[in-house]
Amino acid sequence: MIHVRPFRAWRPAPHTAHLVGSRSFLNYSSEELRAKLAGNPYSFLHIVYADHDREGLSRAEHFDGVRNKFMEFAQRGILQREEHPAFYLYEQSCGAFTSRGIIGAVDVADYFEGRIKVHEQTLTAREELFMDYLDHTGINAEPVLLAVPDAPDLEAALDAIAMRPTMYDFCTTDQVRHRFWKVDDLVDLAALGGYFEKMAAMYIADGHHRCASSARLAKSSGAETGSPKAAFLAFMVPEPQLHIYNFDRTVKGLNGLSKQELLEALSKVGSLTGLPDGPGVPESATVQVFLDGTWYTLALPSPSSKDPVHALDASRLSEFVLAPVLGITDLRTDPRVRFVPGTQGTKQLEQQVRSGNADVAFHLRAVSFNELRAVADSGACMPPKTTWIEPKLRSGLTIYSLDDH
Repeated sequence: MIHVRPFRAWRPAPHTAHLVGSRSFLNYSSEELRAKLAGNPYSFLHIVYADHDREGLSRAEHFDGVRNKFMEFAQRGILQREEHPAFYLYEQSCGAFTSRGIIGAVDVADYFEGRIKVHEQTLTAREELFMDYLDHTGINAEPVLLAVPDAPDLEAALDAIAMRPTMYDFCTTDQVRHRFWKVDDLVDLAALGGYFEKMAAMYIADGHHRCASSARLAKSSGAETGSPKAAFLAFMVPEPQLHIYNFDRTVKGLNGLSKQELLEALSKVGSLTGLPDGPGVPESATVQVFLDGTWYTLALPSPSSKDPVHALDASRLSEFVLAPVLGITDLRTDPRVRFVPGTQGTKQLEQQVRSGNADVAFHLRAVSFNELRAVADSGACMPPKTTWIEPKLRSGLTIYSLDDH
């Protein structure tokens, strides 16, 4: 049983929604941030990046700035508070995919009791940072992305809701269409909550630190079930509408090997075959390698363990190539490794090598949801940067208040 609740969101006024929503500020370069802040007075970036022009602020002072800017947006009517709790149906569509799901509040008890499944490790320092942010600002504007398995009835219900008039419908400059529906009819609320009550588990697709931080805040504050701090904001998407991409690796430095010596070492790992037509979608148990202007496919040996983590191609790459051949034993800390989302394509890998920013690149097959689910169900964690999962939500379109009023 998963406990999902409607909530009284803060959200943009309809005529400003296309201007308020932003990508996470961490995804902008400093130049892009300056341009966005200068050119769009409605952007949610003004809230999360408050006091950007002041240096030497403490964490608490910065969080105060976020809270003050949020209140300013509310006072100016850019953001409005719902009178009654609601769910939100949210759809993203672009040339590559369409994804549709429900935004609501999920009880942290489901996380603590293992019904919200994880597949990534979290860092305590990042958990504490975001916990302090939530506690200090009183708002959460970035939902955790949850995969909902085996839910055809829920998908059918969402399809029916999507036939109704939208609350928002706009496109962003990245050529993505965003559509929102508010769901506040009591019959609909009960029906949607009922779908989740029948579920045994949901799986974190993106937002492990956000989820863990919300749980940490609930525990530290002694929040009672049903109170705002006893839940976290989530975007729950039926698994068939999630889109899992690969995460590739580039490496700078060949651990003292020449390019020819690296090729010889790789040929001892497994069958190494040239790809005269260039890269494609790697088959299972292989990785495609770009070195010295040429693409190869490398067959990876069987894993040393039968557990679902060791079976992943990313794990095999680390076990048989990155560690023994290139001397990379910790992907989290080794500065020679860079991670490239599969959405950027293999041309980005080639560019990194040809520019001299990397010496070799590895192109991996995307993990399937069944592989992700097997890892999470086993209680284990994937290697760092194994999956890139869409959709990536825009911040500020539905804001969850941690205040009781």
